Amino acid sequence: MAFIDFAELKAKTTFSDALKLLELTLKQSGNQWRGPCPACKAGGDRALVVTEGKGYFCFADHKGGDQIALVAHVKEISAKDAAQELARHVGLGTVPSAGKSTVATVPQSEGGKDGERTFQPLSYLEPEHDAVIAIGFDPAFTAKHGIGYAPKGFLRGTVAIPFRDEKGSLLGYVGATDLKLPPSFTPNVVELKRPA
Repeated sequence: MAFIDFAELKAKTTFSDALKLLELTLKQSGNQWRGPCPACKAGGDRALVVTEGKGYFCFADHKGGDQIALVAHVKEISAKDAAQELARHVGLGTVPSAGKSTVATVPQSEGGKDGERTFQPLSYLEPEHDAVIAIGFDPAFTAKHGIGYAPKGFLRGTVAIPFRDEKGSLLGYVGATDLKLPPSFTPNVVELKRPA
């Protein structure tokens, strides 16, 4: 499976669903819940903040995200496993596969040749966004090399820069909000050291 359609799952679930799945007892005030973080066991009685429609933040771990990320954090499992658990909890069965859809938000690894891990490019990146140009990238260059502003997903609000191995296989992304490019910038290739 190339992608898991997290966007569709998030559209069909709420933080309230995630809290019920996790059986968390948090103090509610309006659309916000607060309480201790069961995963971190640190930060006190207000370490975990969940706001419906906005996201969660764990002050003990300094991390936040959507309802899928909350389930992953509290249960200490992968986002993919968290998505599956949340989907089952609300009666959706399994997470729908997006196939060639452009709404998927997290690249999932696939097995390449000889068991190598590769990732699918993020199709929703915006190469001509003002944030990309402000860093100093040329729009034609960014389009060619798969660089762009991420309006959603795990790199939301950053300029996503892909990094590849010596064969050109996509290994992942780095999210940048502020960086200075040298005048002779070219996309770097990450050399993988393989065991002999």
